[in-house]
Amino acid sequence: APSRFKEWFNELTPESVKLPLDWKRLEQVPFQKLMVIRALRPDRMCGALAQWIRDALPRGKDYMDCDGSSSFAQILLTSFEDTTSTTPIFFILSPGADPVKEVEAMGKKMVNLALGTNYWNVAMGQ
Repeated sequence: APSRFKEWFNELTPESVKLPLDWKRLEQVPFQKLMVIRALRPDRMCGALAQWIRDALPRGKDYMDCDGSSSFAQILLTSFEDTTSTTPIFFILSPGADPVKEVEAMGKKMVNLALGTNYWNVAMGQ
């Protein structure tokens, strides 16, 4: 039994391989498999999370598989269409990325955005 887990652990892409033994049942809820990957193979979380977004979200492929023909503004507009006052947009940024200008420009055009009135820019830190 431990050898099966070792085989899974040593896979190049363990996120695309079924979990061994009784752990297979965790795949019925894909987010649970993400937790196992985070605990045992944190180096594979980026790929696993990208695949989870593609599979779990209604328009996940649109968010993850940009073909280069869409500008960030177009992607942001598509994301905005999926939001409500209780379903916000969260940005998980890489170093150097700053979507604030695009968000503010779109907000001014779409909803008469006014900083401190109907818009608050909150940096959550690292």
